[in-house]
Amino acid sequence: MMRSEIDVLSPRTLEDALVLLQQHQNDIRIIAGGSDIIIQLRDGAVKTEKLLNILPVKDLRFIEERDGKIHVGALSTYTEIITSQPIRKHAWILVEAAKQIGAAQLQNTATIGGNLGNASPAADSLPPLYALGATVVTRNMSSRREIPIDRFFVGYRKTALKPDELIEEIYFDQLTRNDAGAYLKLGLRKANAISIVDVAAILREKRGDSYGDVKIALGAVAPTIVRAHSCEQDLIGKRLTKKSLQEAAKLASQDTSPITDIRGSAEYRRKIVSSLVYQALHKAVFGRAGM
Repeated sequence: MMRSEIDVLSPRTLEDALVLLQQHQNDIRIIAGGSDIIIQLRDGAVKTEKLLNILPVKDLRFIEERDGKIHVGALSTYTEIITSQPIRKHAWILVEAAKQIGAAQLQNTATIGGNLGNASPAADSLPPLYALGATVVTRNMSSRREIPIDRFFVGYRKTALKPDELIEEIYFDQLTRNDAGAYLKLGLRKANAISIVDVAAILREKRGDSYGDVKIALGAVAPTIVRAHSCEQDLIGKRLTKKSLQEAAKLASQDTSPITDIRGSAEYRRKIVSSLVYQALHKAVFGRAGM
């Protein structure tokens, strides 16, 4: 199919977008920045006769603080996330991840909703959103759903979205000055590279030298993003030192099931997980990546 044969529908309001989505459902694919789906169409991985271009829908483009949470509209770009003062102050690990998403041109066009909808386990923004405990809000003509992010992804490149739904926003609790967090990514090169492994770590409820809540999310090591639960449990309530972080990080690979691909073998990914988790934890707690 030539790309010129595809009809592009471009509603300007959320209501019009939902009407079109209800009318066409399985016969249409949603596009915003297009950084993922254009490549998939070119390569034949996605076939469709219609695209629903939601980029003109201004109601889906916002970043707001409300009731101790940060709300990010589905059409917010990564440049907007990087420059957002609320996110820089209260969700800095998402900024750290957004800076890793391609070059400036891609950051200017790619949207957080598109990253969620594409559902790649190597998507750089997803581990921070897992660690932040984010909620995905979806809409159709008749209802609005709020789905915890770990239930939104149901398999490799599969989400809980219904055919007549689109992503409206995502929200999460703000980090405070007593919380710790860091994001680290390993790619084949320093820039514009898909993750071999990436890690997001958040530690909350500080109690002296320990924390009462720890969340560590791993990307590119399973069909979906996974939490390093064994590592998390080992750290909760424990005095954090270089040694205790190293010991806990060794447990992280237990929760992974990586594959071998052109970027790295499954065995290499398992080995690198512990090292990257340790470095992320060290950076979060002590302000720099551990060596």
